[in-house]
Amino acid sequence: MATDKQTEANRQNAQKSTGPRTAEGKARSCMNHLTTGIDAKSAIIPGEDPAQLQALADRICAELKPATEAERHQVDIVIRCDWQALRYVRCEAQIWSRSMETPIRRNEPNAMGYGYSLSPLAFARLDRRMEVNERLSNGARRELERLQSNRFAAEAQAETAEPAPQPAETAAPAEELGSNRQTDSPSPVVPETGKPVASEGLHHPEDAPKSA
Repeated sequence: MATDKQTEANRQNAQKSTGPRTAEGKARSCMNHLTTGIDAKSAIIPGEDPAQLQALADRICAELKPATEAERHQVDIVIRCDWQALRYVRCEAQIWSRSMETPIRRNEPNAMGYGYSLSPLAFARLDRRMEVNERLSNGARRELERLQSNRFAAEAQAETAEPAPQPAETAAPAEELGSNRQTDSPSPVVPETGKPVASEGLHHPEDAPKSA
């Protein structure tokens, strides 16, 4: 266990730390803030801004609000697909730029059409990638919606569920203090007269007075 002096020293050292100062260090630190399981470092290629990926992940997480591992997995897919969509847009622009370099240099009147004719396979391949990426993103959003709908229904059912009835406790009737319980045996009677004998002082039939 750390002593009081060690704790105080650690606190002072923590106050001196100002975090990463270089652009590279800030970029790495930014990627560490991702709230989902996406591998941010492998998602970045040269020319891309890690802070842009972080901002995208923050916006999507704030919008979709995943609460379970299964939901976070679907959110990861959405983040990757949206990041890929931005990448494909830049890629398409670069294909256009490169395809149009030659016709522009030659002062071609239809430089865009001529440039497209130089890279038809590249554009077709990119279109297929963008289509697959969009389907994957839409599928992840539908699955996330299903998972959250089931979770919301389960939570609502748990809140409205009535507690199980508890068995009622019945207490045994208390006997009154000072009361004498009577038995079912009949009161003794006086022989020959058939009249009941007072119970005070008489305990046996032979104790009753005899007639003259």
